[in-house]
Amino acid sequence: MGTQSGESGESGESGESGESGESGESGEFIRSGSFVGARARISTREGVVGPWQDLTYAPPNYSSGPGALDLWSRPVRIRILQAEMLSGIYYDDGSQSVGVKYQYRGQAEQTLMHMIRPGDEDFRKQLIYLHHYAALRMERSGEIMVEVNDILSFLGAVGFLHPNRTPHLLELLSLVLRTTGLIEMRVKHALACRRPVEYSPQIQPMISTPGHGSLPSGHATESFAAAFVFYALICLAKQDDNDDDDDDDDDDGGGGGDNSSNNSNNNNNNNNNDVEIDEDDQTFMQLMRIAERVAINRTVAGLHFPVDSAAGMVLGITLAEFYIARFSGCGQPYARTFNGPNFKGDFSYEEILKKSLPPEQGTNHTGDYVGDPLNISSSDLLQHLWEQALAECKLMLNGP
Repeated sequence: MGTQSGESGESGESGESGESGESGESGEFIRSGSFVGARARISTREGVVGPWQDLTYAPPNYSSGPGALDLWSRPVRIRILQAEMLSGIYYDDGSQSVGVKYQYRGQAEQTLMHMIRPGDEDFRKQLIYLHHYAALRMERSGEIMVEVNDILSFLGAVGFLHPNRTPHLLELLSLVLRTTGLIEMRVKHALACRRPVEYSPQIQPMISTPGHGSLPSGHATESFAAAFVFYALICLAKQDDNDDDDDDDDDDGGGGGDNSSNNSNNNNNNNNNDVEIDEDDQTFMQLMRIAERVAINRTVAGLHFPVDSAAGMVLGITLAEFYIARFSGCGQPYARTFNGPNFKGDFSYEEILKKSLPPEQGTNHTGDYVGDPLNISSSDLLQHLWEQALAECKLMLNGP
């Protein structure tokens, strides 16, 4: 499965390795990319083209709009959609903090995330966790090496992903990873946190430490962002299937009649604000556990502190809500704050989740990290891909 994770996060150095370099299109069979191939085409044309003939028919130009995305190659679509996802996002750097802000098309400025850097002593106290986690290196070495450049195949083991059967779903989740990677890298730059190996010579990471800052963990940010977006698609696909079943029941019992009310209800359900998290749902639980394991494996490897993963998860949730709203208009995004000096102990997704969701969304939730609700408008361009991915998700869950 051609997936991307580290291309934009922790591995960062390799760039877009899944897209064969800068152009991303050199692998297409119609491009020879060589002097011999070019000469062959020149001589072929000279042998077959014949005298010039005036056109008797000129095809109309393409229609612009979201549907034009289907005309372009995948790397081009990714770039267009990534530009759309990043539109309106900017950063407010402080001496020990950074704000990720959003302002779009004349709307009021909104702060998506405010992150405060831990102190040197906070990082020093966390070194003991890396020492203990190092005992797992041999056991988890296979996972760690694959996860350097691949997150989606692990998430795809929970919700079925296949490049031929769910190409748009994979494209959307890859887009989430790439966009998140750019945002997280800008946040890392603003906070400029040292890596564990810079504190102690006993850390001795099992793989090379990436050439950028430590907090937030890119693998944590990306894996949780993708997991939450994936779960939202699964939830909406299930909701739409239940709505269709209800409509069928109504039709069977009511005879003919006007379908306009049913269509209206379907539209409301497709665009409602209910992307509810069921923490006891095995799909949600397994996606969270995999994202957590990906994050913790970076601590096992000696590359990240537990606080890096906690900060990454909070940023990942915040960005996931933002993406879902931009893609579909669904859900309710919230602003969040992560105060690094206040984080103590080891990383656990369940503990971070309790503080990252509003208290009314789950039992024992404190909402410590949660701020005001945000008003984020959807994008027609992004919605085009979302609807294609959602249709694939419905097909996988419900059949034709």
